[in-house]
This record gives sequence, C-alpha cells and structure tokens, in this order.
Amino acid sequence: MRFSSFLATALLALAPAALVAAQANDTPELGIVTTFPNNPFSIVKNGQPNTVVFSITNPPKEDRLLTLQSVTGAFLNLKKTDGQKGRVVRNMTTTAFKSRPLRSVGGKPVQIPFDFVPEFKPQEMGVEFSLLVNDEQTGKKHRIEAYRGKVQVIEPPKNWFDWQLLSVYALGLAFVAGAALFAYNTYLAPQTSKKAAPKKPVAAAAGQEKKVDRPTLVKTKSGAYEEDWIPEAHIRARKTRSAGGALSSGDDEPVSPGRKQRKGRK
Repeated sequence: MRFSSFLATALLALAPAALVAAQANDTPELGIVTTFPNNPFSIVKNGQPNTVVFSITNPPKEDRLLTLQSVTGAFLNLKKTDGQKGRVVRNMTTTAFKSRPLRSVGGKPVQIPFDFVPEFKPQEMGVEFSLLVNDEQTGKKHRIEAYRGKVQVIEPPKNWFDWQLLSVYALGLAFVAGAALFAYNTYLAPQTSKKAAPKKPVAAAAGQEKKVDRPTLVKTKSGAYEEDWIPEAHIRARKTRSAGGALSSGDDEPVSPGRKQRKGRK
C-alpha cells in the first residue's frame, strides 16, 4: 500500500512537467489553405510581384496562444531532391510580422498575404513557403511548412505604353543629353569661341589729326550763298564795310601817300 501510494504521488508530480515538455517539443498543428488569388493555375509572372494568401485556422485542441513571427519561401529545382546540392535555387525575401495572433475569431480563418518576385527564365519551378510561429506559453519558436508545390514562370505581356518602361527610357535619354552637353561645353565650345573672337581695332597713331567734316558752300539760284553756316561776326563785319562805302571787287584800291603803286607784270 505504501509503495503504491508513493508511486501515485510521484506520477502526479511528474505529470505537469511531462505535459510542458511534450508541448515544448511538439510542433503545433495548424490548418493552412494556400491560394494564388490572381493566378488560380499557379502561374506567376517573371519580374513582377505575385501574391499568395495563407488562410490559417487553429484547431480547437490547440489551446496554446500562437503568434506569427515571419513568412518566407524558396524556389526549388525540380530535378533535385531534398538534401542535394542545388535543390534550393534562390530564397525569397522574408516578411516579418509583429507577433500577430493566429487564433481564429468566430470561426473565420486568419489570412496572411505574402508577396514574392520570380526572376528566372520561363520554366516550371518548385516553391515552398514556411511560417515561423512562436508559442507564447513555452517561448519556443516552430518552423511550420505552409505549402510546397509547383509554379509556372512566364514572361509578362509587353506593353509599349508601360509607364515604368517609358520612365526608364526618359531617364536614359536625359542622361545621354546631359553627357553630350557636358562634352560640348568642355571640349568644343572653347575652341569655337577662340576662332570666332573679333580682332581689336588698331588705335590711332599719336599726333594724327582727326578729319573734320567742313560744310560746303551751297549756292542758290540767285547767285548768293546761303549764310546759315557763316558765323554771325563775319556777317556783321561785311555789312559794316558795305555801309561805309567799301570798294567793290572791281574798283582800284587807292594808294596812300608815301606808297608807290606797283606795276603789273607785262
């Protein structure tokens, strides 16, 4: 009796520890449904973001509080098996979440979107997605596989009026124009300005007289000259001589006493 009671007490004491250890080592089971909303046939476009949505339901038996830490994925080589070198072609970019609870409310699943961008030639590739889940009760993190399957990588249809493509062309043309302008201003413009520089006028020699335009005499129809250009002092002097009986150009000039008259040459 004493041994059986002691054994029962020991089992009851070890039961909580065993339960916690089992929860710590046990990966939580989640109901996950993976869909490609924009590509129902798992067709993904090369070089463009593709969205996959995980609809997560927490089964009733899972009474632990689970939170989502991150979602990641990888592209797989279908010709290789797990563990072989070259099986993982390229890892996807990890999307982090701030401890998002995974408990469904009102029976509605928790939807987690995830975007990935393939950059490969058109081909069929394998993909896998996984969730990093944290158990808030034990503090342990679990890596849960959400999806593993195949996708068909195709090239998106070309559109000549694609704004992204047009912006790339515009930036390229602006860069080429700027480089050409810089080369012209650096190498060609200085040489052209030197050739086209005008010669400086030669300074006038020292002591050289400046030409002065003198007015020409303008004769009117009556035979008199226009007096507009003649200084006023000369005009007054001429009038004074005329009033005082000045000799005309045809009269002989009187000879003053003591001055002999010269004879003209014959």
